[in-house]
Order: sequence, then C-alpha cells, then structure tokens
Amino acid sequence: MDKKRLFSVLFTVLGALLILDSAFTWYYVRNVNLGIVLPGLIGLVLIAAAFKMAFVERPVLKSKRLRTLLRVILIVCLAIFVLVEGLIIADPLLHRAELAGKVDYLLVLGCGIWPDGRPTLSLINRLDEAVAYYRANPHVTIIVSGGQGADEPMPEADAMAKYLIDAGIPEDAILRETRSTSTMENFRYSRALIGAEPGETVRLVFVTSDFHVLRARILAKRNGFEAYAIPAPTPSVIVLNSYLREFFAFIKSMLLDH
Repeated sequence: MDKKRLFSVLFTVLGALLILDSAFTWYYVRNVNLGIVLPGLIGLVLIAAAFKMAFVERPVLKSKRLRTLLRVILIVCLAIFVLVEGLIIADPLLHRAELAGKVDYLLVLGCGIWPDGRPTLSLINRLDEAVAYYRANPHVTIIVSGGQGADEPMPEADAMAKYLIDAGIPEDAILRETRSTSTMENFRYSRALIGAEPGETVRLVFVTSDFHVLRARILAKRNGFEAYAIPAPTPSVIVLNSYLREFFAFIKSMLLDH
C-alpha cells in the first residue's frame, strides 16, 4: 500500500470515529453545542480529504502559491492549537489549591443542570471536590455560582446549594450567586457578593472542571482574585469534546472578556 492510500485509509477511519464521537456524545447529553458538533465536522473534513487522496489526482487549487499559503495557515493554526491545548492541560498542575494557604472563600463554578433540577455529572464532580475541601477546611465560606439557563428549572446555584446541603454542608456556610451566565460573570458577581473593595486582591480557591482551569484562573485575575484551582475530573464520555470546545472558548475569552 502506497503512502497516499495509507493516509486515505487512516483519515477515513479517524473521521468515522470522530463522527461517531459526536453522535454518541449528543445521545448522552441531548444537547447541541460547539464541543459536540466539532469532532463530527473534523471527521467530515478528514473523510473528504481521504476521498480526494484516493480518487482525485489533480490539485483542488491550481495556484501553487495559493496552495503554499494555505499550508502555512494550516500549520500556524495547528501550532496555536497545540500550544493552547498544552497550556490547558498543564495549568491545573501548576496552580493547585495546596499552594493557596489559608483562604476564606471556596468558589464552585456552575456548569449546567438537567431539566429536573439534578446536577449534571460534570457538576457533581465539582461539588464532590468542594465537599472534600470543606471537610478539610471547615472555616471556609462556599460560594456556588451559576445562573439559570433557558432549559434549566432553577438557577444552577440553587441546585448546587441543595446538593451540598444534602451532603452535610451547613446551609449558613453557603453563599448563592444566581445571576451569572458566563465564567467572567461567575467571578464578577461573586466578587460583588463578598463585598470586596475596589482594587483589593482577594485570594481564594475555586473548583471547576480540569479543562476549564486555565481560562477560569485568568478571568479570576482580571476580576481582582489571586486564584488557585481544584480541578474536577471531566466525565470520560465528553473529554474530547470538552477540550476541543475549550480551545475556542479560551480564544474568545482572551479577546473579549475584560
């Protein structure tokens, strides 16, 4: 088998697996977002490239200069993607809660509840990490942060508070931030909730999913926090989708969230 045919087979198999990943993830979460759709789109591109390698001999673009420019753009985009994903993976290891020392607040970032009000598995993983931290540090005040989405029966913060109370956390140890609809707002409204003075740097620990730590920490700093993370594990069924989606969310936040 020559190199072109080998790559054609590999691209076809990988493309099919990515399309299946999108379909399976959609079936699991019953929702549509960039993270769910993106693997499938990449899969379609790979299958189209495989078809071209196997059956189309002449170049799609006649201009050699244009083909070279396209290759350079693709290489630059791939390099940026690899760099950002590397930072996303490494950051939770570099800014862990153990480095924070004693703090007064533990902030739990919301990430969606089911239509019946139950936390999603991703959110349960975050809340379980918060319970463990509180039991080791019972002096902290827990801030649960999350507003109400269009398909949610209540603010995420209320569902989060209920879960924590059911787990044995005293209700008077919990503050509810129920307005936020983004990571930037999680920190902005939580800062207002604790009454921090303008210009005051507040040190805290926050809990979020592992793929989300880098972006959350940067946005925390933009809101006047010295923030350290407890990374909660991402459910295996959505790991690929979450990390792909986070790349684009990171780029958007760095450009627009100020």
